Amino acid sequence: MAKTTPETHAVVASDVPLYHQIYLHLRAEILDGGWIGRDDFPGEAELARQFGVSVITSRKALARLVEDGFIERSRGKRTRVLRGPEVARRGTVPAIIQTTIGAPRAFTYRVLSRGVGVAPVEACEAFGMPAGARLWLCSRLRSFKGRPHSVTLNAQRVDVGEQLTLAELQKYPMTQLLREHGVQFSRLTRRVSASIAPPHVARQLKLVLNEPTLVYTFTHHDDQGGVVQWVRIWVRPDEPSPEESFSYATGMWSMSTAM
Repeated sequence: MAKTTPETHAVVASDVPLYHQIYLHLRAEILDGGWIGRDDFPGEAELARQFGVSVITSRKALARLVEDGFIERSRGKRTRVLRGPEVARRGTVPAIIQTTIGAPRAFTYRVLSRGVGVAPVEACEAFGMPAGARLWLCSRLRSFKGRPHSVTLNAQRVDVGEQLTLAELQKYPMTQLLREHGVQFSRLTRRVSASIAPPHVARQLKLVLNEPTLVYTFTHHDDQGGVVQWVRIWVRPDEPSPEESFSYATGMWSMSTAM
């Protein structure tokens, strides 16, 4: 995946200590597994350039990471990440039946990055792979009626993802593309949470770094129970959530695919 660009400073909020925002961002990346197997953790000068802050501010953020046991720093040596991702132990996740309530939204897509890279720990866990494993990753900005709606991160096995062309990814929903390439879907599971968005996501959604974002995580399964796709979606906080309904007769939830 592409590195954070110098435009990161555009998403820093002015009313929250800058070092704390940088600290939160780096801590989230570490706990998400983004630094497993890498030796290029940014130093003071690089962070200062990325976020448009002083070296004193970036040094304070790194010092907080050291204090909390996330990284180790010493003169003349590269910064070393000490902590790995926190993999949650979950029980059996009940199936969520997917049903369309109304027509899906007519999104337009812009590919932000694609290629093989270290996957988030949740994606590794979904595919039964160790933290730090590499998967095919694709990040896209979805717009609706000309305004930014959400940023998606799709994780797939390398042999599957590399079949998809840039032209296809700029035009069609991912599930449609995968079906056209022979991937079969049987069911999906979904989790919803809220967190601060990574800088590149905040910038695309026109948010500031400390603004909470609704995050949907989907895991798509085939009819054999295997995982064929893991998806994380950051949605602008002012966008309506998809409609859901619960059947007392079946004891199951259904949800809209219109998001």
